[in-house]
Amino acid sequence: MPGAVWVWNGAAWHAVREKDAGQNRLSVGRSGLGSGQPDDKIWMRVNRQLYSMNDQGDRLIPGILDAGINWPAPEGRTGAHAQKKDPYKAFGGTWILNDHVPDYLLLSDEERHRKLTRAGIAIHSSAENPGRLFRVPVFHLEALAVERIRRRVGLEGRQMVAGAPGGSPGTGGKGSVPESWTEADPLYRRITRTAVRALYTLGLDIGEVEVCVDDAGRTAVRRVELPPPPDLAGGGVWSAALQRFAADYDAARGAARAAEPGPLRIGADPEFVLLREDGRVASAARYLDPRGEAGCDAVPVGRRLLYPVAELRPAPADGPAALAAALQQLLRRAAGRIGEPGLRWLAGGMPVPGLALGGHIHLSGVWLSSRLLRTLDSCVAFPLALVEDPAGLARRPRYGWLGDFRRKPHGGFEYRTPPSWLVSPAAARAAFALAMLAAHETWTLGARYGDLPSEQEELVQAYYAGDKAALYRGMEPFMNRLAATPSYRTLAQWIEPLFDAIGHGRTWDEQLDIRHKWRIPVT
Repeated sequence: MPGAVWVWNGAAWHAVREKDAGQNRLSVGRSGLGSGQPDDKIWMRVNRQLYSMNDQGDRLIPGILDAGINWPAPEGRTGAHAQKKDPYKAFGGTWILNDHVPDYLLLSDEERHRKLTRAGIAIHSSAENPGRLFRVPVFHLEALAVERIRRRVGLEGRQMVAGAPGGSPGTGGKGSVPESWTEADPLYRRITRTAVRALYTLGLDIGEVEVCVDDAGRTAVRRVELPPPPDLAGGGVWSAALQRFAADYDAARGAARAAEPGPLRIGADPEFVLLREDGRVASAARYLDPRGEAGCDAVPVGRRLLYPVAELRPAPADGPAALAAALQQLLRRAAGRIGEPGLRWLAGGMPVPGLALGGHIHLSGVWLSSRLLRTLDSCVAFPLALVEDPAGLARRPRYGWLGDFRRKPHGGFEYRTPPSWLVSPAAARAAFALAMLAAHETWTLGARYGDLPSEQEELVQAYYAGDKAALYRGMEPFMNRLAATPSYRTLAQWIEPLFDAIGHGRTWDEQLDIRHKWRIPVT
C-alpha cells in the first residue's frame, strides 16, 4: 500500500478511504477514554501494532499508518488534553498533520497574536469595526470556501460566496460580494491567502479563519478556530478535502518509494536593481522587456504599476549548475541591453531602503505539502538568513515570511520566502541545492515531532528578529543532519561553501555589484 491516511478524532483512528479500511487494525472504541482523553493502555496496544523495536528505537511497520491527521473532537480541546504528551507525537517516521494542535491550545490569545504579527499578519481588534467579514475553512494549504458572515443585531448570519472544487454550493441571498468569486479576483486571493498564511504561521494544517476586509481592501485575522472532526461518509467540504488529500498523499508516497521516482526540476526568478551614482533607482523597464527572460517585475505604486526591478526568468533545469549557468547567460543578455554607464547592479534582501528583492525558487516533480514547506524553511530560508547582509532584515516580515508559496498554473509551485541570492553564483547554487535536498529528503527529515528548526519557536523568533547567533546555535546540529542524508553526497559541492561561510560568520554585501562575481563585463 503506497500511502494510507488516517484520522485520529481523540478516541480512534479511522481510515479516510474505503480502500484502506480493511487495513484498519487500529480503531479503538471510546470505552475507558473519558472526556475524549487518550488512554495510556490503549495507546500501548496501538504502539505495539505500529512499531517494531530495534537498537535505533521505534520504527514504523510499513503500510499500517503512513500519515495521520490529528483532528480532536471538541471535548478534547481542554487544557488537560493539551498538557498531556500526546502519544502520536512519538510516531517516528509517520507524518502527523495538525500535530501542533496541543501546543496551539496552550497558547494564550496574546501569544497567538504575537506569532501572527511577527509574521506580518494584521490582527483585528474586537473594539474595531470589522468591515466585511468572511470565514474561510482551510485544509492543508487549501482554502476550501469563502463564507460571508453577515452581522445582525445579536447574531451573525453566514452566506457562502465561493467554494473550491468539491465544496458546497452557495447558500443564502445576494450580498455585496459576487457569488461567482474565483481565484482571478484579487480580493478573493487576498482573503484566502491570509487564511492559509495564518494557519501555517500558527503551526496548524486544519482550521477555520475569520478574515476582516476594510474599505481599502486590507485583510486582518479576527479569529482562528479548530473545527470538529468530519463525518467521513457524510460529504461536505471537509470530507471532500480529506479524500483529495488521501489520493494526493497516496500518489506522492508511491512515487517516493518507486525505484525510479519522477524527475525533480528546479527554476527561479531572482530580482536585482539598477542603482545610479546619485543613489536613485534606474527603472529596469527603460532597458528590458517586462515579459522577457531577462525582464522586469511590476511594483504597484498607488494606482499605477511601475517596473523598477529587473527579473531573470530562466527555463527550469535539472540541477544547480545548469540553472546557475542559465542565469549567467541571462545576465549577459541583460548587459547587452543595459548600456548606460555608472550603474550598479545590486541583489540581496533590501540593497535599497524600502525596495525588497526576492529570489523565488520554483520546484516541479514534487508534491507541495506543508511538510515540504517547513523543510524548505529549515533548509533554505534559515541558512540564507545566516549569511544575508544585515540590511536584508528590513525585508521581513512584509516579505520573506516563512512558508510563502504560490502554485503555478503549469504545475509545480514557487517558494517565495528567500531574498535575492543573485549576489553571487555560489549563493545561487547553494540555494538551489538546498531546495533540491529539501524536496528529496522531505520524508526523512522531520520524521519526529519538532525535528525541523522551522518548528522550533526560539529559532523562528531568531529568524524574524535577525538574531544570527541564536539561529546558528539551533541550525548547527541540523546542518550536520543534512550532511548525513542520502541526497547530500550529490549536492555537497554546492552546499558546503555556504555552510563554510556560515561557520566562519561571513555574510554577503548587498552593495557590491553582482556583475563582478558573475563575470559580467562592467561598463
